[in-house]
Amino acid sequence: MRGALFALLLAAPLLAAPRSRAEPIPLARGLPRPEGIGKLVIVTNYAGHDRRLKAVKVLAEYRGSKIFKFKGGRIGSVRKALAAQGAEFVALAVKPETVDTNFHYEVLELCRDLDRDPMPDFHFGYLCARDGADLERMVDRIIGREKRPPEPPVAKVVSLSGSGKHLEGLDYFMHFGHGQAWCVVKGLSGEQVGKLHLPRAPVVFSGACFNGVLSRSFHKCAYQLVFWKPTTIDPKHLMTLNWVHAGATGLLAALEGDRGEMAMAEWDYFRERACALGEVIGYQYRLAFTSVYADFTKFPRHNPGQRKKMSFYNVMLRGMVSRLLLSDPAYRPLRKPLDAPYHRVDVKTDEARLTVTIVVDRYAQGQHLNYLPKSGRGVFDMRIYNRVAVPAGVRLLAEPEVTVRNGFGIVVLTRHHVRHEVWGGKRYLNLQVEAPSGSFKRGTRATYVFPLEKR
Repeated sequence: MRGALFALLLAAPLLAAPRSRAEPIPLARGLPRPEGIGKLVIVTNYAGHDRRLKAVKVLAEYRGSKIFKFKGGRIGSVRKALAAQGAEFVALAVKPETVDTNFHYEVLELCRDLDRDPMPDFHFGYLCARDGADLERMVDRIIGREKRPPEPPVAKVVSLSGSGKHLEGLDYFMHFGHGQAWCVVKGLSGEQVGKLHLPRAPVVFSGACFNGVLSRSFHKCAYQLVFWKPTTIDPKHLMTLNWVHAGATGLLAALEGDRGEMAMAEWDYFRERACALGEVIGYQYRLAFTSVYADFTKFPRHNPGQRKKMSFYNVMLRGMVSRLLLSDPAYRPLRKPLDAPYHRVDVKTDEARLTVTIVVDRYAQGQHLNYLPKSGRGVFDMRIYNRVAVPAGVRLLAEPEVTVRNGFGIVVLTRHHVRHEVWGGKRYLNLQVEAPSGSFKRGTRATYVFPLEKR
């Protein structure tokens, strides 16, 4: 969303914690566990008589997954089960009316807080449909896509204007536009999407605001200084559930007002990595958790009558973390990358230091525009983000020295971040540098030098 919404720059800090989780945690306490890599766990609030539960069981059998139940919106009740399982992927098979921004925040916090590091502890997605028949067909299409013989994929950036017939031959597509939960303005409505036939079972990347709403929407207070009561949208009108009805196997979209570059970041990452869809949306969450302040613990809830945090930073953060995946997070539809890597990463160690060098080989707006800057002026800047594996046995002693050079010399940074993460029994560094617009071009080199504990 643009315009007046982003011009409201009332200073408002995020909630602070009494402790910092910036330090590395013991390997044995990290999640997911090594034996959980590649595994899916399903949590659901579908009742035993709900036909949608049949589709959940089909997916569970296909993935070899355990199913855990919770009631209503009490997702916290499965915390111990998720920690015990230590799975890489978690599918939330829930009634659409369960999911609003506040529920999604609770899932995000659960995802971040299973262990003590400040990064995600599993990749997740929502399995929602307006009825059992739609969810059964979606699960069947996901399984069918993964079993389908490899063939050259068709992936395009498209407009949602016109009849939508141009979408029928696509495997993956991204669109933009001003959005509401029920339409893209001057484009397709939810009802029109529901009448489409998408035979190639595509994955949709939506850059339109509110196109990820599954039931309740806070769109009416988007330009207000306080939260209003959410509006419940008829499932027949929703873009999300109509994409599923039309034949999509995945949707990445936002519950709130967002920026098109957020969808672009996911699109670029997917094309470069050919990874599971849960990892794609997890990339968005890693960007957020790398950029938030080190003492961050909780997202402020959308409580009617409560004042909203309307600084540029907080508006961007709400849009960024409201993006969600509607699909099986373990679903890997793309067999091979479509694009070459954006960055070249080199990791070297000697007895005194670990040196990480990141070189920009290709520039892309989705990868390098920083839509969560520390800015009081409402201005975006640039970022270079990478997640780098730490060699086994290496113990870092302190924060690194960070230097960035481009073709003109040393780049003056606005911020840099180091977030430690344990994932699958390995240590990772989430590294990000930020600088004014135009600083990071092809050939830019970011160097991190960490002092090491002597052996």
